[in-house]
Amino acid sequence: MLPLVLALGWHAALGQQDPAGQRLASLSDQGQNQRPPEPDEELSALRATFQDEVRKPTLERIDRYKKLWSKSPKLQDILEERRQRLLSLGERYFDFVRRDVAAQMARSGLRFDGTQFFAYADRNPKAQFIVVGLYDARSERIDILGADLISSGNIEKGGDYFETPIGVFENLLDNFSYRAQGTPNQEGWRGLGAKDSRVWDFGYQRGLKKYKDGNTMSQLRLLMHSTDPERGEPRLGRTDSKGCVRISAGLNRFLDTHAILDSHYEQWAKSRPDSWLFKKERKPTAYPGKYLIIGDSSQSALAVGKP
Repeated sequence: MLPLVLALGWHAALGQQDPAGQRLASLSDQGQNQRPPEPDEELSALRATFQDEVRKPTLERIDRYKKLWSKSPKLQDILEERRQRLLSLGERYFDFVRRDVAAQMARSGLRFDGTQFFAYADRNPKAQFIVVGLYDARSERIDILGADLISSGNIEKGGDYFETPIGVFENLLDNFSYRAQGTPNQEGWRGLGAKDSRVWDFGYQRGLKKYKDGNTMSQLRLLMHSTDPERGEPRLGRTDSKGCVRISAGLNRFLDTHAILDSHYEQWAKSRPDSWLFKKERKPTAYPGKYLIIGDSSQSALAVGKP
């Protein structure tokens, strides 16, 4: 979670140029006369990119830390379990994601307004996945692009740790994105990831936290962001955050570069192409979305969620 004073400082910079005065134009206005790719064409191309830039680095990171901790069988077993958990994902799980996305959208009174990408985070402690999908408005079908490991909130730590809230959260300009400064805290932890990592802000939400002898609902700032590259990324795949959705550096770059959740930002960029937020390497998809959907595949959560 981000201190409020820092969040307000960045949000006050809405629309400003970056400190170096470098013009960073969105690519949304380029190629306007070209026919956009068909959804299946876009999905196929981005699947290959996801494989190379997200999935492969995650598996390589797990293997690297397994070698680093070769003298600790317990840690090796934990890492191997996470590796197998990710590798074993298949259509049965993705069918659950499709059903839960539909249920969450209906429960929130929302609908996809056209073909678009979305992200689905599963806070189930035994899952801890994030799935990127594409809703195809023509077929009313959800296709899966790829999945990666996350860390959601660990309420058991008490204090200011929350259970990540379930629901549909829209990436609005009102809660403007910002970028990590990459400055370590007193413990040497870069809580938002390496410098310039994207931080998606979904505003204040209500979440469950421990309070004295019981639990209570309270307010948290819901973010999706990277974590410390050396100390935090090896922990992805378990509940660990203060309520935010922690993601890998590879997924952070992928979502940011391809504007996966930036539908509102792409429209805004047409009149503000020199915003400091946009990077040179930005390659927006033809079907940017705007929703982060958070669910829970654990049996207890599913039982509570039934009408």
